[in-house]
Amino acid sequence: MKELNRTSGRKVPAGAPTGFVPAKYADYLDKARKSGQDTAYRHYWELCVILCLRDGLRSGDVFVPGSRRYADPATYLYTPEQWTPKQAEYCRLVGKPANASDALEQGKQELHAALAELEQTLAGASSDDAGTVRLDEEAHLVVPPLSAEDVPAEAKELRDELAAMLPFAPIASLLIELDARTGFLDCFTHAGGRKLAKSAETKRNILAVLIAMATNLGLARMSDACGVSYDVLAWTMEWYVREETLREANTVIVDRHYQLELAKVFGGGTMSSSDGQRFPVRGKTLTGRNMVIHGGQVLSTYTHVSDQWSTYRTKIIVPTAREAHFVLDDFLGNATDLPIAEHATDTHGATLINFALFDLVGKALTPRMRDLTRVTLVRDDTPTEIAKRYPARATARAEADALTRPAPRSMKGDGAGSRGGPRPGAGHPLVLTARSGVSATMSWSVP
Repeated sequence: MKELNRTSGRKVPAGAPTGFVPAKYADYLDKARKSGQDTAYRHYWELCVILCLRDGLRSGDVFVPGSRRYADPATYLYTPEQWTPKQAEYCRLVGKPANASDALEQGKQELHAALAELEQTLAGASSDDAGTVRLDEEAHLVVPPLSAEDVPAEAKELRDELAAMLPFAPIASLLIELDARTGFLDCFTHAGGRKLAKSAETKRNILAVLIAMATNLGLARMSDACGVSYDVLAWTMEWYVREETLREANTVIVDRHYQLELAKVFGGGTMSSSDGQRFPVRGKTLTGRNMVIHGGQVLSTYTHVSDQWSTYRTKIIVPTAREAHFVLDDFLGNATDLPIAEHATDTHGATLINFALFDLVGKALTPRMRDLTRVTLVRDDTPTEIAKRYPARATARAEADALTRPAPRSMKGDGAGSRGGPRPGAGHPLVLTARSGVSATMSWSVP
């Protein structure tokens, strides 16, 4: 293409490569070539080159030396010389064999151990036992919902009484008290690198900016409310409130929350959940997109929440992008003291690659998947051999065709993107079609 532009040529040489042309555009080039339309052929050919180059940059197959966004993916990895001395220690930490064949065999053993446990459960369960995982009369695998917690009336009355005793605290007073206990305002350092002791006025201005951002009040209306000029608030936001300082301050608060005895009542900090929320946005934005379903321009915030109800990471993402691409970013980039070992997402955050990557780093991914019966996640043998090994499901319906019955969204809990936490919620039973050769799929659906 460069040579054609340099020589101002109109005709693409006959030997120019066309193997990269997508099948849906190949007819355009063939018709232009056969009809002798050299100019049209060049236009089609150049468009295909540019489209494939764009896709290659996005996938990492093509990279730009010196670029941060389109860098060579290999530059993010250890070189063989760097990896060799670290391999043994890493495998010890994540509990994985150093040899790939041994790791695959270990995964098969874990899979069949889970399948054997499920097989034993199904063999001992009756079809009318509503409280257990079972096969019903129509040969469907039924996973019952979690039973709701039975809270005594006395406990509810005590809870309401204690809630009524809590005093009303203005958000500004709450943040001042929080800073006295954690010192999180010290994380907001000047962008110029000066880490001098902040005056009371500077701390006041930082708190005003934080409240204005958190409540969508805006700096102009916050200036009217607190009496600090707009110029001072804008200067404070530009020089003190940045992404890195916000992350550091949030880490300090989450670590302090993790140390509290009361936080351990909700969970041990070993599990987390992530989900996305979409918010309307006005004006020019790099991440906002117009979506008809939301009635205008929106952006997404992808939030990670621990089982102690602390939000340890939040990222702004494009609302049309799949959330699965961002699950590992903040999970592995977690700088808090939370010892997270298991993570939950919804269907939008689960892919086969994420299953593999979580296993590679010694963590567990336990998503809530919609329409699970339409997806075969893994099968390490033929349907016939699977049916022989696990007859309890095979005898229910000996069919090896694809799954066709959709599963209701019963295991979707109060995810981090809604106002709940990482635990699954109660709902209608999850019904899967029990057919020969898909028992591996069923085992993945049962945590």
